[in-house]
Amino acid sequence: MAVLAESAAPKTVKTSRAGATAKSGSTSRSKSAVARPDPRRRILDAAASCFTRLGFHGASMQEICAAAEMSPGALYRYFPSKEAIIIAIVEEERAARASLLSHLETTPSFVGGLVAMGQAHFSGEVPMVCAELGPEISAEAARNPVLKAKFDEVEAEMDEAFRAGIEAGKARGEIDSAIDTDLALLMINILGDGLMLRSQMSPELPFGTLMPQIGALIGRMFAPPSSNPTDTTP
Repeated sequence: MAVLAESAAPKTVKTSRAGATAKSGSTSRSKSAVARPDPRRRILDAAASCFTRLGFHGASMQEICAAAEMSPGALYRYFPSKEAIIIAIVEEERAARASLLSHLETTPSFVGGLVAMGQAHFSGEVPMVCAELGPEISAEAARNPVLKAKFDEVEAEMDEAFRAGIEAGKARGEIDSAIDTDLALLMINILGDGLMLRSQMSPELPFGTLMPQIGALIGRMFAPPSSNPTDTTP
């Protein structure tokens, strides 16, 4: 009986070690699975980084593959071209823009909503890759009808929200009712595009903290002749 007990002991130890090893391996694989984003997410994040650093045309698919730590064959299973990647990024950015536009509905004044939008974007709270790429993406959209259609669709949603905000501002007496809504919309887009471009050319400028002062200037531009707005706090 003693001999049997002694011969059985090593088997018990081996089983315990095997179980511990299997458990450790399972835990390691579980942590790895949780930490590593899904392939599509990795591609989009890598592409956004490459496009921001190198530009749309400067970033090759090989560089995107390297940044995503993925083989070309694996990448092409998800996206057949850079065009497909940028369209996917534009679609994702749609949600970010919707988050920004919500400030127009939750802030008491139209200009206050613009200020809140600027603060959210320039602080990095709501980053937008397409906005950061700016003129290059716009130029590519002008050459590429597929990308232009998608880009115009997203831009139209923003214009609709701005137009509604301008009309609501007129109804509240915040915006001069004599101002043409389409002209006001054009001015807002020009100012927005200019701020985006200047933020890239002069990244040291604290646009997030400057937005209340910028909002005050916009408020003066749109205000009825008899008013003198000073408060643009979101």
